[in-house]
Amino acid sequence: MTRPPAQLALVLHAHLPYVLQPERERALEENWLHEAMADCYLPLLAVLAAAEGRGGRLRLTLSLSPTLLTMLADPGLPGRFLDYLERRWRLCAAELRRHADPGRQALLRWYQGQIEARHVQYCADLGGDLIAAWVHLRDAGRVELITTAATHGFAPLLRDQPGAVRAQLRVGRDAFQAMTGLSPQGLWLPECGYFPGLEREIAAAGYAYSVLETHGLEQGHPTPAWGVQAPVDGGGVAFFGRDPLSAAEVWGPTIGYPGHPDYREYYADLGFEAPGGGLADFLPPGAGPAPTGLKFHRVTGGAGPKALYDPARAARRAARDARRFVRRRQAGAAAFAGHFSASPTFAPSSVRPALARPPLTVAPYDAELFGHWWFEGPLFLAALDRELDACPDLEAVTLGQHLERHGCAAACRVAASTWGEAGYNGTWLRPETAWVHLQLRQAAEEFQDLRRRYGRRPAASLAGRFLRQAARSLLLAQGSDWTFHLGRGGSDYAERHLRAQLARFACLADALGRCGDGGEGRDGGGDLTVLETLERLDALFPELNPDHFAMEQGLSL
Repeated sequence: MTRPPAQLALVLHAHLPYVLQPERERALEENWLHEAMADCYLPLLAVLAAAEGRGGRLRLTLSLSPTLLTMLADPGLPGRFLDYLERRWRLCAAELRRHADPGRQALLRWYQGQIEARHVQYCADLGGDLIAAWVHLRDAGRVELITTAATHGFAPLLRDQPGAVRAQLRVGRDAFQAMTGLSPQGLWLPECGYFPGLEREIAAAGYAYSVLETHGLEQGHPTPAWGVQAPVDGGGVAFFGRDPLSAAEVWGPTIGYPGHPDYREYYADLGFEAPGGGLADFLPPGAGPAPTGLKFHRVTGGAGPKALYDPARAARRAARDARRFVRRRQAGAAAFAGHFSASPTFAPSSVRPALARPPLTVAPYDAELFGHWWFEGPLFLAALDRELDACPDLEAVTLGQHLERHGCAAACRVAASTWGEAGYNGTWLRPETAWVHLQLRQAAEEFQDLRRRYGRRPAASLAGRFLRQAARSLLLAQGSDWTFHLGRGGSDYAERHLRAQLARFACLADALGRCGDGGEGRDGGGDLTVLETLERLDALFPELNPDHFAMEQGLSL
């Protein structure tokens, strides 16, 4: 029997926490979104559109988080993003006036050309609508769109609050459907965070498959014969496992591609150099040193001075790394097939039909790696598309495509899983974050009481509005981004955000008790003013259903 070509499933997870701040002009935190759009999302769209135009073989699975989608759908975003691009262009112009070095001047003009190209792409090509662009690529079969939990809530540390786990999955699903018009078949578990029993909630929310860290499958029972090179049926949900070799090649701190001396140095940003005349125009008023996205050096290597960044040299390196990435996937698939055929675990009569399914390499990454952390990441993907043309024995597929064609290799009780340090929650559960989990649990328990008392009130009623806004504050506080940053040595913004959302929840819960019968509250309308302000600041999930928090039929833990 002829063996079918091995398959490669690239999975990119696009997520940012909700950082819109409509009450502030040029909020520094919103630059996270603008920089990701300019350096990651728009270049990625350009790569996929080019692959579609040339009939290339690159396909991938893309997870779009509900918080990111909400920010991309904000009607004020185009004006703010174009202002960001224009400020970045003016910053280049100011640096051109300040520096006479020919190499730096050439690099600044190159940056200006990149900014102008993004401006044209965003306005003329996409009409300012990134979501529509993703859906178009999905309709063309170029990407499969999936989603994640509502605010990226980390399920293993919410497991004692079954209503919170359920709401994260279902509110996220509803928001994705509302903004894309699509019903997601796949679920990206935030931080690949899984605990036994979660599959019941995943299936009940309507998702067909998800992705786990490597040990989620390798430590499953019974041990999957195909390891992470085929999905398993984990109790009504298909689970894919991350390939550790492709992960190390890209993410590895010492061997990963982004650390090559030819690539752009992420940390050497103009915003941390000696202040120039243009920084005051670029950064919000009163902001201290902060990234600008303009970086002038390459990694270089060693502890000495950094050499000037060379875009052409970096592009050649990206093409070489894409070639190496493909060759290693080919070699790995061939080695697996040979090992599988020779394994004494299988009788010869069972080996031949088993090999009719192709080995699958699942390579999941944060989408923001490609262009933000690893500036040349989009060039790598473009080169990967060209390399696949010459590799008939390696086929790029989406996770849904593989599942539809080949199904699961076996049934398996998958094991607890996260990615991150050590793979067992440690990145998000540290002494520095203990207070967060305690307060989140207390807030979730209080919300259950509020939901039982006021959950039947019409959504447009005062009590209905207070209840839903309290739910939004609770969901926003549950996002894994905040405990991630706190656990890495602290973040003033992460702690401020967490405390603000918990305070907002407490304020809304108190006000709900005062207006639960439909009145204005004891202060003659002050509660309503607070509500209207918070509805404007945290304008997510307009159709939020409090029943998604119900725990009467919750998880058996």
